[in-house]
Amino acid sequence: YSDGRANARTLPGTGAGVRADAQFYGSDYDAAFRVMKPSVPRCFSLGLGTSSASFPLILASMRRFDTSRFHIFYHTRTMPSLFNATPYRHAPINRTDLANDSNSIGFDMEDRTEWLDHFTHAQFCLVLLGDTPHTHALLRSVRAGCIPVIISDTYPVYAPTLKSTLDMHDYGILLPQREFLADTQRVLESLRSLPRSFVEDKIQNLTFAQRVMFGDHPDSLFVPAFLREAIRAVNF
Repeated sequence: YSDGRANARTLPGTGAGVRADAQFYGSDYDAAFRVMKPSVPRCFSLGLGTSSASFPLILASMRRFDTSRFHIFYHTRTMPSLFNATPYRHAPINRTDLANDSNSIGFDMEDRTEWLDHFTHAQFCLVLLGDTPHTHALLRSVRAGCIPVIISDTYPVYAPTLKSTLDMHDYGILLPQREFLADTQRVLESLRSLPRSFVEDKIQNLTFAQRVMFGDHPDSLFVPAFLREAIRAVNF
């Protein structure tokens, strides 16, 4: 199992072992990969998860999509991220006028209940690179039945979740980092014009991804998927 964590990457003010010089804030993931090794063939990733007790499983469906109150959900911390990720993480807030009644976009929400309510009632959830190319937001999005919109070019290589069974291109929408940063407003607005058939395909694949990722799904495939990863890693 690989979660892709680096050694001694604690952010300033968050505890001992601080290592946050200009290199780690200013450089991109070309430098990061020299510090944080991606999953290798003999390893696999289960993803960065969340507690099932604090984040309920909402089964993906077109009905859930159509009745969602919010088009896009995205909230992030105000403090900077490592490896030049801050411009990307703050772009939906600072570079657009999308923070309106149809979207739930902004910095951290203090009310956890409100945060969860918005998260589980959005059609699309943004999954942006942060201190590492992977993020808790991916599995949370899948768990919420929300189509993940992934802005992290190296995520599929760095730590693909249960890679022998799932391909995040099937259930998520991957957007190039450069294009996203160049015109964040246009890129996110384009989600409104996606063909109905495209959305239906994503939802169908998202329902399968939920079965594979989560052991508390009523028709879970997590155990066989986990064993498949383990066997392939051992036999590689």
